[in-house]
Amino acid sequence: MANSNDSFTETTSTGWFSRLGKSISAVLFGIFLALVSVPLLWWNEGRSVTTAKGLAEGAKVTVEASADQVDAKNDGKLIHMTAKVEAKDTVQDAEFGVSAPGFIKLKRDLETYQWVEKESSKTKTKVGGGEETVKEYTYTKQWDDKAHNSDEFRNKIGHTNQPSTLTSATFVTGQATFSAYRLSDVLLSQWNDYVPHPLPAIDALPEALRAKATLQGEWLVLSATPDAPQLGDHRVRYQSIPAGEASILARQIKDTFEAYTTSFGTSIARITTGLASTESMFAAAVSENNIMTWILRVVGFFAMFLGLVMILAPLKVLADVIPFVGSIVGAGTGFVAFLIAVIGSCITIAFAWLYYRPLLGIGLLAVAGFGLYLLKGGLQKKAA
Repeated sequence: MANSNDSFTETTSTGWFSRLGKSISAVLFGIFLALVSVPLLWWNEGRSVTTAKGLAEGAKVTVEASADQVDAKNDGKLIHMTAKVEAKDTVQDAEFGVSAPGFIKLKRDLETYQWVEKESSKTKTKVGGGEETVKEYTYTKQWDDKAHNSDEFRNKIGHTNQPSTLTSATFVTGQATFSAYRLSDVLLSQWNDYVPHPLPAIDALPEALRAKATLQGEWLVLSATPDAPQLGDHRVRYQSIPAGEASILARQIKDTFEAYTTSFGTSIARITTGLASTESMFAAAVSENNIMTWILRVVGFFAMFLGLVMILAPLKVLADVIPFVGSIVGAGTGFVAFLIAVIGSCITIAFAWLYYRPLLGIGLLAVAGFGLYLLKGGLQKKAA
């Protein structure tokens, strides 16, 4: 164990028997992960297909409407409108005395100058199967928007952060109109087309902040020594959504809007800055669905792969008595786990597709079959 002012090194050793016991006990969790990945992958394909069908249904039933006056005949329908959004009140950040009359949203981004702990580790296998792990903790002072609790640091001495009462915050108008309609919280909450907002003048700040405030580029720095910030100093900047043209896709309920639910259970409620056509708004929704589908596919595959690695881990630990043999076995089990995870994921997705979209499922089963052929050939060569 080594210690210096802003770095801390910790060395730990684990015996072979201890490693073997841990790897065997982890097999159960590996089995759990591998099994959970299957319903996750299946559910994701179903979610993807039903969402796509729901969006297609929504595109067919969408009514193009004018926001100039409330039209009762569109009540309950999925409508597309373009109009000017206006705020009838003033959005303000009272703590900093920042007012934004006529703006829809005002967002305060706050960073604190504080200690930040970073951890890195290296593990080395020794003759006999034991392991030596060296962890290095480094400590740097830097601006960060996340509050780091120094009580959780590995080395607390000389690295103390004081809790702060100031945080990032978002302020939203309570009276947003969409021409003749009221803009609902459902749409306001998801509207995030922010642009930079001017910093307040120092003279306009509350007296408690004014004495230590300095403008530095896009930041308002609260420090007695802004060029050499001290622990606990803050800096803020602002973003906002101004009034202006916007396009919405949602269910009309009298003079406001809510999410529209299709017969497939797909919820549709969208708002975007500027003039956006119905086609472009649905295209964006389809793109988001595709991205989410691939993210969950990767998550499902990784869960299966990690589970298989944990199931096969005892083989590597057994071979680690001779380190280079353990490395070979570890590479082999890792490759096998990867290939089985690819095959298992493809088979799961393929059968899900056979259920939800048959033509694509047949193609994916062919890919999985080719993977099984490669795995069989590789195993036969090793056996020979």
